[in-house]
Amino acid sequence: METLLDRLIVEMVLGLANGMVLALVAAGFTLILGVMNIVNFAHGEFHMAGAYAGWMFLLLLGPTAATFWIAVFVAGIAVALIGWFLERGVFAETHGGDPFIPMLVSFGLALVFQQVALASFGSIGKFVAPPITSSVPFFGFDFPVYRIVIMVISAAIIALLWLFITRTKWGTWIRAIIQDREMAACMGVRVPRVYQIVFALSAGLAGISGILVAPIFSVSFTMGLDIIITAFIIVVVGGMGSLTGTLIAALLIGQLEAISSIFMGASQAQIASLVFLMVFLMIRPQGIFGDRGLA
Repeated sequence: METLLDRLIVEMVLGLANGMVLALVAAGFTLILGVMNIVNFAHGEFHMAGAYAGWMFLLLLGPTAATFWIAVFVAGIAVALIGWFLERGVFAETHGGDPFIPMLVSFGLALVFQQVALASFGSIGKFVAPPITSSVPFFGFDFPVYRIVIMVISAAIIALLWLFITRTKWGTWIRAIIQDREMAACMGVRVPRVYQIVFALSAGLAGISGILVAPIFSVSFTMGLDIIITAFIIVVVGGMGSLTGTLIAALLIGQLEAISSIFMGASQAQIASLVFLMVFLMIRPQGIFGDRGLA
């Protein structure tokens, strides 16, 4: 017989898996914020674009396990290229000015992406078959193996991102720009190229997360709007521009929403996250690691 403790343990594991995916989305959000000082409200639409790109790829080649994992790679590259061109074609002129301008630009882009997706694919969600359909018994439940797989993949990608930021020449340039953009430029750092790399990398991370969760939540034109709210909560709680804080906050929010869903619906669980944000910011307005920089 199912007990409350069994349900709690299962939901905590699900919350861990969801938290890792949320961290993947929020990591890109906080990367753009920390390096370029842009609150990119179009970031959720990169998540949506990755889901649609993967869905179209599977539609062309057939929904098999092998093609799904290829679609994850293709979606990440495709959305990264979109981010690359958007940074040069749209955001480049806003660098160094009023931060309110790129925020408005990103908000407009989000609306454009949503309307393009709605006009192109309709309002009905698209189904993506999971590449792994097996499950394992876990405290009286059949726990999907795919949830475990995406948790591991998300953790691996975040680990690679951390190594990139802390162990590579480009990562050193990124951290130098965060400290002092003008001084970094005087020392020979190619600031515009770093901005392109950061924006493309962040968009690619969101795109990968989109196709990874497509078999769980389906693909729709509103999925970017649904996740950007949670991503923003995570970034604020973790500390504006802190990668470590973002990871910790994502896991906390994932657990909070999972445990709350035992006693209330999914939408109410998101409200619980908002309440948590308000209470937390009254206690620590700078976030968990708001004073420690990107890493």
